[in-house]
Amino acid sequence: MIKLKELKEFPNDLRNPLVLVGMPGIALVGKLAVLTTINSLECDLYAEIYYHDFPPHVVINQAQISMPKIVIYTKKLPETQEHDLIIMTGDYQPTTSLGIYALSDYICKLCKKFNAYLIVSMGAFVPESIGDKRKVYVSSTQQEWINFFLDSPTQTTVILKGGYISGANGIIPAWASIHYDIPGVCILADTMPLLQIDPAASKELTRVLNALFKLDIKDTLLDRRIEEIETMTSQFLDIMQKKREEQQKPQSYIG
Repeated sequence: MIKLKELKEFPNDLRNPLVLVGMPGIALVGKLAVLTTINSLECDLYAEIYYHDFPPHVVINQAQISMPKIVIYTKKLPETQEHDLIIMTGDYQPTTSLGIYALSDYICKLCKKFNAYLIVSMGAFVPESIGDKRKVYVSSTQQEWINFFLDSPTQTTVILKGGYISGANGIIPAWASIHYDIPGVCILADTMPLLQIDPAASKELTRVLNALFKLDIKDTLLDRRIEEIETMTSQFLDIMQKKREEQQKPQSYIG
């Protein structure tokens, strides 16, 4: 059972909308990039999707109860832009493979109905090591879009040569291309799997979107979170170092 709750009438004047998808995943990289885009561009909440395959519990925020859901936002961009935006994220991904496919198909049908010209999903990639400059890995259903993203002025995009992309962030762009003739792209930023949230990785994704689509996403919130995590990491390392130094001190014995 999938139910769409429209909160306002869909803006039918959107011009060949670009769809951005960031479902929850490793370190919430894609979701945080999408939320930053929504907040920065002051997007409009259009609808919510409820689905029986989300985890069977409610979300409590300041004593208010809400159901797990997918949210859909829209944004009419200035006339200088060629395309407007549709943005999707959610509280959870479905709990089963069947649920992920069913929800992905439902989302792709909506994108077809909305005349989407491209779907870009975002997530995280866990490399063996992270260099001074984080990379953004590109895969797509069409070679022309691979080339387009590889030409990013950020000079951080590289080809994703192999492997798997799990969950809806991988299925949606591929399913949309196969069944609804909408090209799909997935971009994944380097992240560290030990982090519950990695705003530095999310920032790399928004930088690529800004560079290629001129979206003017502000990274102020991400920068603040990056500073908080760096401070917490530094404090943790200091504590661990002090513990090691204490353990290395000579022990006194009383006999």
